[in-house]
Amino acid sequence: MFTGWKLSVLGIVIVGIAGIAASSAGLIEPMRAGALFAVFVLFIGCLELMEWIKRRGRSKNNRKPSSK
Repeated sequence: MFTGWKLSVLGIVIVGIAGIAASSAGLIEPMRAGALFAVFVLFIGCLELMEWIKRRGRSKNNRKPSSK
């Protein structure tokens, strides 16, 4: 199914559509919906960055030491 960055992009699209629908229906002010969307995108970005750092550190630990 969806994993990694594809799941993040799907989540951002769904939250964006929900924010537009909520502000159009008058449930939330448009500026507040935009601010909440920006916070959500930053949160997802931080999660992706932490996952990238974790994968990068794991690959460095699996390397064999050079024999000099």
